[in-house]
Amino acid sequence: MNYNQSEAASFLRNYAGQVAENLMRTDFDTLARIAGLILETKKNGKRIYTAGNGGSAATASHMCNDLMKGARVFGREGFRAVCLNDSSPIVTCLANDFAYEDIYSIQLRTYAEPGDLLIVFSGSGNSPNIVKGLQTAREMGLKTIGFGGRDGGKMKNYCDEILIAPTNSMEQLEDMHMLYEHDIVSLMQQTLPKVFDIEILKYPESSRRFKAAFFDFDGTVAALRCGWQDSVTRCACETLAMIPGVSKEEVEPIVRAYIERETGRPMIALGERLAEEVSKRGGTPLKPIDYKQQYDVELDRLVESKLDGLGISKTVEDVVTPGVLQFLTILKDNGVALCLASGTDETRLKTECEKLGLTRFFDQGVFGAREDGMACEKDDVIRNLLVKNGWTGQDLVGFGDGGFDIKAIKKVGGYAVGLATNEAERVGVNEHKRGFLLEAGADAVIPDFSDPEKLWRFLNR
Repeated sequence: MNYNQSEAASFLRNYAGQVAENLMRTDFDTLARIAGLILETKKNGKRIYTAGNGGSAATASHMCNDLMKGARVFGREGFRAVCLNDSSPIVTCLANDFAYEDIYSIQLRTYAEPGDLLIVFSGSGNSPNIVKGLQTAREMGLKTIGFGGRDGGKMKNYCDEILIAPTNSMEQLEDMHMLYEHDIVSLMQQTLPKVFDIEILKYPESSRRFKAAFFDFDGTVAALRCGWQDSVTRCACETLAMIPGVSKEEVEPIVRAYIERETGRPMIALGERLAEEVSKRGGTPLKPIDYKQQYDVELDRLVESKLDGLGISKTVEDVVTPGVLQFLTILKDNGVALCLASGTDETRLKTECEKLGLTRFFDQGVFGAREDGMACEKDDVIRNLLVKNGWTGQDLVGFGDGGFDIKAIKKVGGYAVGLATNEAERVGVNEHKRGFLLEAGADAVIPDFSDPEKLWRFLNR
């Protein structure tokens, strides 16, 4: 065998260089539009079908693998993607009993629905089964995407979008098709975290018909106290640092940890914890109500800054959780009774709800803590809601962004939806919140309510 390794390495290097050079002549604007169509298909709850022949069949199969599994984020489901050339029994049966050119069109007629998406890979663009599949897809109301080469062949006439790899080499264009596929999936991994979807840990039983919905306020319905943990942490650390030998740097991780664990409980609980920490370090603590009042001063500043200019430079939508007004309207229109509870003082809470136009939704009441610090425990609010109306936990769905919210809902057998709201950026998931919502036992986790119809369909599946 006459094989020169040095010459082989040079050939391989040159081949890779040619692919790289040609690849950069790709029409990336078209690739971006294709990615948009794929994303839109997922958003609309539709299916994606892929197909090809030979090496292109392998790329079509690989794409489904990556869309279903590789594009999963935050434990959510990936794309509903099916490769039409994957089942050899189906392909050979249709080819034998009908014709090879029918293998994709017959499957589409069997499986597909209007609004679905067909993606095909073909170097020549003239394969009869690919062309006929695209024609059938068009007739059925599917969107169509082609990855081709050379002049695009006949298939370019039946594609809503077609990306032609800029080379005449079959090997190189198949390389590029695979890279385009990976390019799209990598883009999805970056994009999907900021797109509304539902992370499902446990499906609601199909027999459930929710009669009541419980909501936490801050971080769930509204973002008026966005950043409250930082304000309370700073205030508590300053108090502890007044004790000789104690530094802010030393106590900050401890304070943040207990504030996170207590999220969802009345503010007096944080006052109690601070008093304990002061005693533990040899200081003389104030009464918990005194610490609560210090926190209230900090939080009032936050709220005032959010409400300032409301109706002038800002709208209600700017300070409530995205989509929540629409979702509350859907619940009311469908006869679901609504209740809201918060660790915030009740007088403050009711005033804020009035300013935001929320009171009208909560026919079962708005409940908060008393001014003297007497707690409003959400466990009691939820229990009273069910007992008063003769309902059970099976009738309840609850929404909250804190571990205590989730546990209170689950304690009575309700379905608990965690809100991993990114209050600062108002889009996407707060991964830290998501972590402790999962730990608390949330049945599902959402970033916000920005697709209220989808959320309602899910709850009433």
